[in-house]
Amino acid sequence: MKHLLFPILPAFMLMTGYAPAAAGQTVWHDPLDSAATGAGANCIQGRGFAQRDYARLPEPAREIVRDAVWGLSRNSAGLYLQFTTDSPDITVQYEVTGGHTMPHMPATGVSGVDLYNGRGERCWGDYSFGSPITYSYKGLPDTSSAATYTLYLPLYNTVKRLRVGTREGASFAFVPADTTRRPIVVYGTSIAQGACASRPGMAWTNLLHRATGLPTVNLGFSGNGRLEPEVIAYVASIPAALYIVDCMPNMYVPQDSVYTLVLNAVRQFRQLRPDTPILLAEHPGYANRRTNAARHAEDERADRAQRQAYVQLKKEGVKNLYYLSREEIGMPADGMVDHIHPSDYGMEAYADAYHKAVRKILKLK
Repeated sequence: MKHLLFPILPAFMLMTGYAPAAAGQTVWHDPLDSAATGAGANCIQGRGFAQRDYARLPEPAREIVRDAVWGLSRNSAGLYLQFTTDSPDITVQYEVTGGHTMPHMPATGVSGVDLYNGRGERCWGDYSFGSPITYSYKGLPDTSSAATYTLYLPLYNTVKRLRVGTREGASFAFVPADTTRRPIVVYGTSIAQGACASRPGMAWTNLLHRATGLPTVNLGFSGNGRLEPEVIAYVASIPAALYIVDCMPNMYVPQDSVYTLVLNAVRQFRQLRPDTPILLAEHPGYANRRTNAARHAEDERADRAQRQAYVQLKKEGVKNLYYLSREEIGMPADGMVDHIHPSDYGMEAYADAYHKAVRKILKLK
């Protein structure tokens, strides 16, 4: 872990967690600050609800969804900032509420950020995990005032405050979310939330965002993608180009119950969004399904029930309903860090499979 040296600071500065750079060197930009966001513009992209924080569900959901879902919705998975600057140096400082790492996922994935330029190339920088967490990018070659960057936020932590620093005298502007473009909305499990990517840019939803160029909303809830009507009501309330429902890894219920849950979920979507395409995804298959009979039976049971529900819904005449099979996902044998969570290698397999399906459904070039 890199150690940062700060001068002695007044107590109130230390309490905020932010240590200012030397005078004349860095100008700080807060995306939640009214001066930065302009007349009501929402600069936090990748979500379906305008609000002044780094969370994924709006405040009224606190009283409606289960506590576990509400808590996970505070994580900033899939959220991102876009900004333009001609500064050759960019610094990102922020604070989070939770621990920086998990046993099976590094700090850079749980709590890190990821910066990409307008060509989709990752910008490499130094980082340190303290309070605040700091990422520093030096000597960036794009010094045009129109140079655009995308900053993906942490996958498994809650951001309390964040600011972006640029060299004094450089141009800078946050890019407001384009509300005229309908996003791909993903509802799913820990895999959709981003476990266990090594960094935010490698989560499959963020890979899909860069591959398609379409806004993508991540409503993955670790261990809690359970096809609950209270959650689906919020998912479906977002006007979308496509809904992806990837919940089979969290179907810890009997086969008949999975069948009913899928039927009811699609019908609920159709009540709110009669024509929007829906893509149902199968379980990717446990990594140990060939060596553990119980695991093999579990993922087969969930997929069997969902396939039966899909067939029934098609018989009922449900239009624009699509299906992504385990075989089409094609999770490689070494694509997971444990029994279920993809590594970067597995995330790329997920993203490739979804990209093919999305291109076909939305008729993208």
